[in-house]
Amino acid sequence: MPDQSQLNPELVQSLKTRQSLLNVVKTTRTPGGQTLDWVPIESQHPEGKIAAPPPPAQTAVAEQDAEKPAKGVGFELDDPKAERGPTGTVPIARPDISVLTKKIAVQDYLSKRGSVMIKKKHPNKKPTPPDPFGYFHAMADQTAQSYGCDGYLNVWDPTVSGPGDDHSILQTWVQNYETAQLQSLEAGLTVDRALNGDTLPHLFTYYTTNSYSKDGNNLGGYNHLYSGWIQYNASVFPGIRINGTSTQGGPQFWVFIKYQLYQGNWWFGVQGSGSFIWIGYYPASLFGGSGLSNYTEWVDFGGEVYSSLANPCSTTDQMGSGRRAEDGWTHAAFERNLRLQSNTNGAMVNFNGLAETDSANKCSSDPYDIQLHMNSGTSWGSYFYVGGPAA
Repeated sequence: MPDQSQLNPELVQSLKTRQSLLNVVKTTRTPGGQTLDWVPIESQHPEGKIAAPPPPAQTAVAEQDAEKPAKGVGFELDDPKAERGPTGTVPIARPDISVLTKKIAVQDYLSKRGSVMIKKKHPNKKPTPPDPFGYFHAMADQTAQSYGCDGYLNVWDPTVSGPGDDHSILQTWVQNYETAQLQSLEAGLTVDRALNGDTLPHLFTYYTTNSYSKDGNNLGGYNHLYSGWIQYNASVFPGIRINGTSTQGGPQFWVFIKYQLYQGNWWFGVQGSGSFIWIGYYPASLFGGSGLSNYTEWVDFGGEVYSSLANPCSTTDQMGSGRRAEDGWTHAAFERNLRLQSNTNGAMVNFNGLAETDSANKCSSDPYDIQLHMNSGTSWGSYFYVGGPAA
């Protein structure tokens, strides 16, 4: 492995500074090799005030479909042999940059830029957002004032073979455009070697307060790389590796994800093979008292691929299973039982999005596609298949 202190000295120093600000009481390794720093939960707030999550009654999930059987995934710390921190502490994943093979700027490593493209007609494009060259999206979006969303994401292990910091994501976005700059929350599944240290699927969260223009403490960033995210659960955390992936024509796996604005915080929760868990939250105060501080006006579900090729149109990076949407059940990736939260009391309604694909690269044809089935009348409610680039 390259010596990162020589290859990326500024990035090494940045992560050391981050580490020094944590009140670490124990460091462990997961069965898959992730390093976790365990901190007292109250140490994440300057006054030790940690919020209480929404009540369990607001987290009901849909029944399974007997004709399309699928299982919930597991998470690394489900293993009873996995070492944990002391009672009262929560895990924070330590970034693994040992796999980097080239010099990378701190801002480039910690940032996520392409999602500025996903709603081309948003009104607030000043200051000029970062160049999203290399990004592709295939998604369903709905403009509606809401207070959260949830749904099942099909878990695959897509091949990401580009020469740089390529990634493949299935996710949800909740965004607000009424503010001076776009505000966004994201979460879902990512395969990203630079971010995670491997090419396996991991859970992720991300936020931006400034149209993806700059990440930093209380400005934006992945997982817990910068201040903003508050970890609540001691078993599941942003960045955790997922156990269980779908196979072509074979067993299918899912993870249920949910965002909910509750008492001034954007809570994020998941469910796999076990019960639903609220894993943590973003304080709505991060968004300055407007916009996402109060509600979201636009929700999206779908896929994102980033290619670092000089000509991204020739990428073979896979979205979802790598098969296009028309291949359907057990072949293409799905997102199902997609819902919006219609009021502050937790009421949920079917998502009713419109299909959109985009490429920042002006390709002659889009390598990724999506097929929608909104309000389907089946046990899957509103759902879609998505993926590519295989014909």
